[in-house]
Amino acid sequence: MYQVLARKYRPRNFNELVGQNHVSRALTSALERGRLHHAYLFTGTRGVGKTTIARILAKCLNCETGVTSTPCEVCATCKAVNEGRFIDLIEIDAASRTKVEDTRELLDNVPYAPTQGRFKVYLIDEVHMLSTHSFNALLKTLEEPPEHVKFLFATTDPQKLPITVISRCLQFTLRPLAVDEITSHLTAILEKESISAEQDAIWQIAESAQGSLRDALSLTDQAIAYGQGEVHHQDVKEMLGLIDRTIIYDLIAAIQQNQKERISELLLQFRQQALDVSLVLDQLISTLHELAMLQYLPNLSLKYSAEINAKIMQLSQLVAAQDLQLYYQIACKGRAELQIAVTQEQGFEMCVLRMLAFRPMQPNERLVSAPQAVQQNNAPEIQMPVQNSMQVPAALNQPEQLSSHQNVQIEDQKSAASVAPAVSEIDEEYYSDDDEFDDQHHQTASDDPSSDDFLDEPVPPEAPAAAAEPQPAADQIVFDAGSGDTLFGLEPEEDGKDQRVNAQENSDDLLFEAIAPLDDMTLHVTDTSENAADVTEQPLQSAEAVTEPHAAALEPALSESSNLMPQDILKLQPQQLEGEWTVDKWEYWFRSSELSPALQELAQHGLMTGEIGGVSTFHVPTQYERLVTQMQHLLEQALHTQWPSTRFDVKYEELEQLTPYALQHERKGKAFQRASELLHHEPVVDSLLAAFDGKLENIQLK
Repeated sequence: MYQVLARKYRPRNFNELVGQNHVSRALTSALERGRLHHAYLFTGTRGVGKTTIARILAKCLNCETGVTSTPCEVCATCKAVNEGRFIDLIEIDAASRTKVEDTRELLDNVPYAPTQGRFKVYLIDEVHMLSTHSFNALLKTLEEPPEHVKFLFATTDPQKLPITVISRCLQFTLRPLAVDEITSHLTAILEKESISAEQDAIWQIAESAQGSLRDALSLTDQAIAYGQGEVHHQDVKEMLGLIDRTIIYDLIAAIQQNQKERISELLLQFRQQALDVSLVLDQLISTLHELAMLQYLPNLSLKYSAEINAKIMQLSQLVAAQDLQLYYQIACKGRAELQIAVTQEQGFEMCVLRMLAFRPMQPNERLVSAPQAVQQNNAPEIQMPVQNSMQVPAALNQPEQLSSHQNVQIEDQKSAASVAPAVSEIDEEYYSDDDEFDDQHHQTASDDPSSDDFLDEPVPPEAPAAAAEPQPAADQIVFDAGSGDTLFGLEPEEDGKDQRVNAQENSDDLLFEAIAPLDDMTLHVTDTSENAADVTEQPLQSAEAVTEPHAAALEPALSESSNLMPQDILKLQPQQLEGEWTVDKWEYWFRSSELSPALQELAQHGLMTGEIGGVSTFHVPTQYERLVTQMQHLLEQALHTQWPSTRFDVKYEELEQLTPYALQHERKGKAFQRASELLHHEPVVDSLLAAFDGKLENIQLK
């Protein structure tokens, strides 16, 4: 008669036991030294060996060769235990004998000596199912049983046991088996059975068993029957209704790369295959966890097949770490909301759409505001917006409908030679500390653009307006060359192509856009009559206050800032990278290099001293120690790439000398102040302010 694999290959001694080395080691030592307890409690999930270990222990106690950790397997007692007919091994199913009367009947036989063996062993399985009265009846005997009695308890739910019972037993917690342990055991069994099996199929069965060896053997029996005597990977996936991991990897990659057509194909495939979307979402969450673990703990080995390991490694290099964290949070939230969705398919698809719609913004990224309506001659415009509560009718854009108490549009066609260049857009600029900006950002994110600045080269007056590149859409994120995390001093490409990358600026940077002559410029002025909202020039005062303390540090570089354009003030002066490190050489090197935005963010808060290409020390405040720990090898690698003989070290200390971050902040303050001066000295602007008793607000340079 055929015997199932789980019973045929049940371990018969501690040497055959798979896993649970901590339990077999303790019991073996106790048996060899004669230090035997009278009650043992084995806990753990299903199929990890609780009952098996209890039977092995009973056999070791009653083997005719004596109490031993290696039973002979040939004596009558060992054979009787293996065949389940040893009279002194009393196995009780507590789930079917929960009443106190059953426990009392059991205890009535405890005083009598064993019939055949050395010890009378009571093996109570699922002991947590006993009633409270049964436990109370058992307590006294369990504390002081006769010398010939041993109690062996097994349970999958030890929390339900009274603490009085647990305190009277030696407790052993059996852990779920690892996937590789189950895989090795299944491979050995299939070889003994002479059954052909694919390694990926065995691994899939081991993973689906979730740490239970009995479940794995049962699934193997099912797979052999399903595959007609063989175990194939595709058969196992069909049998278990599993989702092909490749689809999950493709879905994550498509979300990261915003490939909407590919995502549509995958969602349609899920619908056609009628897959359980809850299982798909579970697999997605597990994959995101694996990718995050691999990124932060690269030395943690992946216990999967070679094909899957290669795909996971490739995907982990594609998706940013913070993107994974957000995707994981969205997926977990979507998993919880599946039950309240109209259909599970709808809930899953909305979860995928959330991943497409949202992703973390980098420290050097900003959202680009919606493009302005095209003005006459495509010229940039200067706007003075009203308060948020005031709505400007579209009809006011018609020149014939203007009045002194409305927003006025005036077109100035002065010659370029007679009018100095002016800024292209006015918006408010906030100077604040990082913590203050975080609070303001949540309140004004929907109304104000990021407070960091973007600086383009000035538009040549003779360049036709129609040739200007269209503004990005409102949901685009563009690379900001004015950011403290980005590169300065780099010339644009010869073909003039706009290179955009994902980057968001620091909170206290300014926002600069193309500086253009006032010619062909449309000007909007906000009426500040008694019905209009009051405005101030506080941002300008803040800018002057912030830049005052370190003004001397930028001399003589900014000594002539009154004669320069804002974008010229922001440019870094080229440095000869040789000799000793200076703050100017350090800033010029890392902003001109190909370091990642996060690494540049770290570099700008520290200073490099020592010899360029020799012994160099990176000085950085202590609060950046965690960031340095994560990125030190990247910075060291970049230095070695350019100067192979560099010897790099890090020193944590408070810096008295100005850092590149502070110097850049000063440059941007000067540039903002210079731009404000240019705007206030415009005759047209000055005349409009005087005519309408207006004030400039929300100054913002792009």
